[in-house]
Parts: sequence; C-alpha cells; structure tokens
Amino acid sequence: MTQEITTPKLSVIIPVYNVLDYVQEAVDSILHQSVAPYEVIIVDDGSTDGSGDLVETLYGSHPLVKIIHTPNGGLGEARNVGTRAATGDYIYYFDSDDVSVDGLIAEFYATLANNPDMDIFAFSAESFEDPLGKAKQDASQQRVRLISYRRRMERVFASGEQAFNELSKIDAFIPNAWLYIYARRLQTQHQLFFLPIIHEDEEFSPRLFFVAGKVCVTDKVFFQRRVRMGSIMQSSRTEKNAIGYLRACDALEGVVSRASEQATLRNIRARIVKNILNVIGVAKRSGVTFTAKTQGELDTLAKRYRNLDIMLAENNYFAWRVFNFALKRLKLRA
Repeated sequence: MTQEITTPKLSVIIPVYNVLDYVQEAVDSILHQSVAPYEVIIVDDGSTDGSGDLVETLYGSHPLVKIIHTPNGGLGEARNVGTRAATGDYIYYFDSDDVSVDGLIAEFYATLANNPDMDIFAFSAESFEDPLGKAKQDASQQRVRLISYRRRMERVFASGEQAFNELSKIDAFIPNAWLYIYARRLQTQHQLFFLPIIHEDEEFSPRLFFVAGKVCVTDKVFFQRRVRMGSIMQSSRTEKNAIGYLRACDALEGVVSRASEQATLRNIRARIVKNILNVIGVAKRSGVTFTAKTQGELDTLAKRYRNLDIMLAENNYFAWRVFNFALKRLKLRA
C-alpha cells in the first residue's frame, strides 16, 4: 500500500517516445514506489509505435497521472512541456525505458526532512543490458558496455559549486538528469529549461548546479539504466551530436562568472576539454564533415583550450585513444 505525501510535492516527469515494449515497466516502477509522488506527468512526444495509446489505456484514469500528447520535439522539449505543467515543489525527470528502484522517493523525503533547505538530491545508478535486445542479438555482435553511475560518497554540500568540485574530483559529476531531484524554484527563478539539442543534460546540469544551494549526495542506487544496442552505436552519430557538445561548452563558459573557488575554474576547463574531445570524436570516428559554422565553433574552442589531449586528438585520434586508455588504466591501478 502506497503512502501519498502532499507537502512538499514531488512531480515526476516522464517523456515517452516509441518505447512500447518498456513504458509500462518504467511508469509502474514510479507508481509502485512505497511512497508515492504527488503527480506523474507523462509527455507523449509524438510516438508512432502506439506508446501514446498504451499510456492512455493503462494510466488515463489514474488519479496521480496527467498525460500530455505533443508533436515530436525531442527529449528536452518534452521535459520542458512537463515542467510547465507541473505543480510540485520538486521536479524529477525520469526516462521511459528505464527502471526506478523502490525506495527512491522515500529516501528523498527522509533526506528532505533532515535538510529542509535542500535544492538538489543526487543519487547513484547502475546499468543493465536490455533483455529484449539481448535475446535478438546475434552471437557475433559486440557485447554492450555497462556503465556504473556511482557517487562513492555520502555528503551534504552547502552549495552546488562545492558539490560540483568534489564530485568532479573523483569523476562522479554525472550530468544525466535522471540522477537528480531538484527544487522547482531553481527552474522558475533561473529559467532552467532544456535546449532542443542532443546531449541536453550536458548543457542543463552544470547550469542547475551553479544556481543551487544545499546539495545532498548518496551512493545508494535508485535507478537502473537500460542499455539498448540502438542507443549506443557510435556509427549513428551526426553533426547534431557535435552541436550538443558545443552547446554544453557554452553553458560551462556561462557559469564561470559564478565561480568562487579556483578549483571550479580547473574543473570547468576540464569538462570543456572533454566536450571538445567528444566533438573531435564525432568527426574522426563517424566520418562526419561539419558545416562551416560548426567547424568554426570547434576551431575557436580548440584554440582557446588547446592542450596535449586536444592536439593529439586532432592530429592522430587513434593514438590519442590509445594514450587515453593507457592513462585510465594507470589511474585505476593507482
């Protein structure tokens, strides 16, 4: 039996696009939490596989669920639509092909009770291989790489900047929006909407952290990310991916003025360099030729932040990947 919490209110926003095989498990994992959210807003982003009809059939009369149907505008805009419709005090963006671990909402409220001024609740996640995709996978196909999204700490930070720096120090600042519950007042006061781009979380999350006060971080896993073959194929990357990374660089440069610690500038620079390398990777690994505008933006950023990594990646991307892999192995051993 679920217990409904009414104050403060938590709005869970779930964009849905062509996830017919997964959406019921995803939505149920939120609705069946031991503590229920105040509302669940499902945004059908112009699905063409019947996902929108299915959520209407399953949840159209559910007292906690609001369903909105929109033309396809992408994940970021679907989240924006849900945010504008939300009436809760806190917002959580959940993906419609993943699974929420029971205890998430209960832990959020328990943490909030001890920290009533909390702006961001950050938790951990693990990934799993999609059973449906695995069953269809040919024996010759490469196995998917499962990523861990662990925080490796239980901490309370006075500001988002402090949290950003400490998480960055151990490579645990993870931009994915489904790893955060945040105070809606941050969104309304600072116009925290998503851009209509790919890698929208890379652009959004730094802006969120640098307007936040208290951040509570836990290593407890409350999210299971489903890894599907079609969503991780590098060969499908296009200039849109590069543009997303470039907009993330813009966002990071935009928060520099809020930096109050020297470590912040170093961590922002490191993250910008990482995004520049991602853009170079799109061109080198996928054979994409950028338009003059995108190439010009890349050249300007690469010149501004040029270091050994960028120079090596530009001149010999394969050699840079080998070097980077070896460096990571050395760090792991250390």
